[in-house]
Formats: sequence, C-alpha cells, structure tokens
Amino acid sequence: MRNPSKWFRGRTVILSSSTVSGAKNRGYDGSRNSGGRSGIFGILLKILAFFWRLFRRACVIVGFVAIISWIVIFAFSDKFEQRKKPEIGNNVILSFTLNGQLPEGKSQPEYMKLLGLEEEPLTLYGAVNAIEKAASDPRVKALVFEAESAGYDITQMQELRAAIMSFKKSGKKAYIYSESYGEGGYGLGLYYFASAFDEIWMQPVGIVAIGGISAEMPFFKGIMDRFGVEAQFFQRKEYKNAMEHLTATHMSPKSREETEGLIQNMALQLVAPIKHDRTKIVGNFDDWMSKGLLTDDVALKAGLIDHLGYEEEIVAKLRGAYPHTQKVSIADYAESIAPDQMNGSERAKKSSSKSVSAAPKARVAVIAVEGMIVSGSASGSPYGLQSQLAGAEDVKSAIEEAVRQNYDAIILRINSPGGSPSASETIAHAVDWAQNKRKIPVYVSMGNVAASGGYWIAAGAKKIYAMPATLTGSIGVVGGKINLQKLWEKYDIHWESVSYGQNAAMMSFNTPFSASEQAQFEASLDNVYAHFIARVKKGRKMNEADIEAIAKGHVWTGRTSQEKRVGG
Repeated sequence: MRNPSKWFRGRTVILSSSTVSGAKNRGYDGSRNSGGRSGIFGILLKILAFFWRLFRRACVIVGFVAIISWIVIFAFSDKFEQRKKPEIGNNVILSFTLNGQLPEGKSQPEYMKLLGLEEEPLTLYGAVNAIEKAASDPRVKALVFEAESAGYDITQMQELRAAIMSFKKSGKKAYIYSESYGEGGYGLGLYYFASAFDEIWMQPVGIVAIGGISAEMPFFKGIMDRFGVEAQFFQRKEYKNAMEHLTATHMSPKSREETEGLIQNMALQLVAPIKHDRTKIVGNFDDWMSKGLLTDDVALKAGLIDHLGYEEEIVAKLRGAYPHTQKVSIADYAESIAPDQMNGSERAKKSSSKSVSAAPKARVAVIAVEGMIVSGSASGSPYGLQSQLAGAEDVKSAIEEAVRQNYDAIILRINSPGGSPSASETIAHAVDWAQNKRKIPVYVSMGNVAASGGYWIAAGAKKIYAMPATLTGSIGVVGGKINLQKLWEKYDIHWESVSYGQNAAMMSFNTPFSASEQAQFEASLDNVYAHFIARVKKGRKMNEADIEAIAKGHVWTGRTSQEKRVGG
C-alpha cells in the first residue's frame, strides 16, 4: 500500500466560504464569533471523509491482493494435494548425480513450503538412508553414480562411502562415472569416494588428480598497514587463530603446527581406505599420488580406473548386464520408501515446529543447527540467509517443542563453525534443561564442522558422534575491532565525537582501544573462555587441567577428538 503521507500531496484541505458557515458565523469585521462551532464540525467532517476515502482505497488494494492470491491458489491447486509417490518397479537401478554439497537438513523457504509449490530437496540423511535400504530391497539390482563435481565436504563423502560399502556387502554392484576426477587439480577426496565402487569409469581426455591435500591462507596486515587500517583482535588462547590473517604477516608457529596436523590427519583418512579397498592399483599408490595429476591412459594402466568410455557406453553396459530394468533416481526412491507426506494444510499446521522432524515409530526428534550461530531467530533473514544462520531462539524453541511432544530423545545435527557466545549459551542451556529438568536425553551428530560455538552447544550432550574428518573443538574465543583512524588521517577526514561514559565509544572504528577500553574488552574474553571451559567440564565430566591441555582454541579432527575425549 502507498505511504499514507503521500496522499496529502495535492490534496490540501482549503478552508473557503463553503467550508465554514457564512456571515452569520462571523462578526461584521469578518472575525469568527461564538457561532463558529458549525465551522469546526465541517472541518471534522472533511477530515473524516478524507480518511474514509483512504480506507476505501486500502480495501480495494487489499481486495485486489486477495483476488490475486486466490488465482495463484487455484492455478496451483494440484500442488496442495498430497503428492503421489513415485512408482518403483520390480527391477531398478538406482542412480545419483554428485553435483554439489547435499543439504544437512530442510532448506526449502517456508513460504514455498506453505504454498506447496516446491518439494524438499534430497538431504544427506535421505540419500544415505535410501542406499542402505536399497541393499536389502530385492527390487534394486545395482547402483550407479555420476560425479559432476568434487565440491563435497569430506565428511559427506565419508558418510556416503560407508553407505556404498554397506550396499556392496549385499552382493549388488556399484558403478561410478565421471568426465574427470578432479579436473581443477584437486580430486583426492572424490577419488577416495570412487574407490568404494566396483567399477570406476572415466570419459576419455579426463584426468585423475590425486596429488594430496593442501591449505593456503592469505595474510592482509601488510596491505592494511599501507592504507592505515589496523586490526585489533585478542584471542583466548594461542591456537584460536581465526583473525591471524588480519593481525599478522605470516603464519604463527602454533597455527602452522595445528594446520599441519589437520592436513596430515585428513590425508591419512583418505589414503588408507583407497589402499585397502582399491586392490586393482598397480604398484605403490604413494608413488602415483606424488605425481599429482595423471592422464587418462596412465590412470587406466595404473589401475586407478577400470574403463575409459563415454556416458552412453556405461549406459549400454548396464542395459546389457541388467536387462528390463528401470532407472530410478535415489531422490525418487527415497521418497517412495518414506512415510506419507503431509498435504498443504497439514504443512501449515506444522509450520510452527518446522525445525523438528522425527520418525513416528522411533519418537526421536532431529533438530538441525546449520550455519553461524546468532542470537534471536534466523527465520526472518532476507534473501535466503537463514540457510547460513542458526538462530538460537529457533533451536531453543525446537528443543522445547520436542519436549512438549514427549519425544523419547533429541538429536542435534550440528554443522556450524560457531558464532555468538551468548547465543551458543542459550542453546546449551536449552540442552541442559531438556536433559536434567525434563529427563529427555540429547545426542549430538556432528557434520563437517562443529567447532567453537558449535562445540559449546555439543559439550553437554549425553553422547557426541562425529565423522573422522569432522572439524571440532576450538575451545577458545577471539574478538576485537578494526581501527580506521590512520585511514581517515590519510584522506584528511576528521571525526568528532560526543559521548557520555568513559568507554562509551569502545567499539568505534574511528579510534583505537584506549588502555581502559582494552582492559574491559579483554576481561569479557576471559569471562567467555572461563564459561566455555565450565561448560566442557560439566558436560564431558573432565577436570580443568585435562580440558586446558586440549583447549586453547585448538581445532581437532573427529578421529583425534575421540582419542582426546573432546568427542565420543
């Protein structure tokens, strides 16, 4: 609707002789006498008439919107009906295309879900569950993957790979095809996944890039100094290096130690299974890996792949090996074996608890904590930003809803690098309340990363589960601000300030921390670190000395964290 103030433009009320009563309401000299009440009444009538016209126009606009809404609902009325499940024949080959990271939880915009205009995408859990169910389903004869991208989290590769290995134990075969395994030069993770399949196909001219894992970090302090920009950040403690790229020109010894440990641990997690499961490799895999990038013919002779061929060639082979079969996507298969879906009206009724999903028989609520942890609710974030944010109030409400519905247990699926300490504490308190006050156990399943604030909310769970490559821990805190004072001086920009309170401008970008401000700010970091340690001490039932030995902001893989009792 238009801004009401704009209605006054060109519509000013002019008081003329017709607006107020005539001479009998005025003195002989034209001044208003006591009989002017009828003139005031006329003015009031004009004002009321104006607002009545405004109200009528608003009703017309609202009615128009309502009509359009009904047209949309009528046009898509079939979408509001319960979607018919895909029909699965008695002889099928399941297919799946790797073309990006799978969502960990529900990611469909709420308005699309309420209108029923878009179905939920296949999640990681849905894909893994479907592959595992297919192993014992006599209708499913084989499995074929097409890899279009290497842009997957290693933890997702590990979960999918475990499902493939489980599928093969049933005696059924699994095939994978790709134009190239790491054409951009980084394909060790994708090849690690491919090594679980019975047959690895690659298109001619493709490459196998298995050169290992590397990490690079830019340091901006030099160019920031040139422009007069200073990063004032303080960390608790030495391994909490999230802002080091702004405060230093080189990697610190502690940062290098941590990064080297992570890279080595990750590489071993990929290489060891390849050596164990890909027995067709000719010679030493380490020698092939040291070459980094292998051409198609070399990869075939080395036993890294089984066939060079185009897509239609693998399709022809599958048709010959499995005649009279139907190709079915894993997404359709997952939908066919899932419980009955809700129709549009049922979706609307469940919208208030949209963060909670559960298997009816198991009575276990699964709550996703995906993205940066922030205070309040992330559901109103614009432009789909809610998919990158985990609102503390949203997660807390979901936990409370699970308790109200008397679920037997709660699983927090955490895929978060952390965020606000106070927001993390809100979620941690809700976990503590559910377990200790309402006696409902909370379990944590970690995704690719559950570090810093992500670990803060996990520490109090009854049990923590992580993938070997999960990045977790980072028990520490870092904070500060950017000081632009010298930048303004370079360009002759002068700021003046007026404040009430000695440290009122503490977080201003225009001045550095004063001694008093820095002391108070660092005290807040000490306080957060102490509370973090206390949460871990209570949740993991460890003494402070043992916690401190593994804390200090250090990031660990899931495998290492189990050994050090950070997880497990």
